[in-house]
Amino acid sequence: MKAEHSAGAIIWRKNNEEIEYLLIQSQPYKQFKSAWAFSKGHLEAGETERDAAKREVFEEVGLKPEFDFDFHESYSYKVTSEIEKTVTLFLAKYKADQKIKRQESEIRSTDWLNYRDAQDRIRKQNFKEFKFEDLSAILAKANTYLLEHE
Repeated sequence: MKAEHSAGAIIWRKNNEEIEYLLIQSQPYKQFKSAWAFSKGHLEAGETERDAAKREVFEEVGLKPEFDFDFHESYSYKVTSEIEKTVTLFLAKYKADQKIKRQESEIRSTDWLNYRDAQDRIRKQNFKEFKFEDLSAILAKANTYLLEHE
């Protein structure tokens, strides 16, 4: 089986003392439906997960957030019967002076949601090609981490 690797970020901000998360809705692609998740993408040749996460966030939403590489979680899924993809997500704090600039070819829309609403949005996507449980568990770990470290 061929292994692919992607990296991205759980981008967050505080809004009125409440933590909010930036979810992105992907454009439908090949056999994949549009899904709500976190900004991520393939590692390019010679690229580290950290570098890929920074590049992908900038390409997809035009942001250069403050990354916290102490937090990192990974999950894996089968893209096809021959390809398994592992995704590593880091935490990244939104900088208020920046504006979201969507890469329209890949990103259908974006939304800032509090923890409960982000979990609800992720969990509503229970279709065969998308396993929400991994993203939901990683978001729970990220939220706990932020509550303990902020």
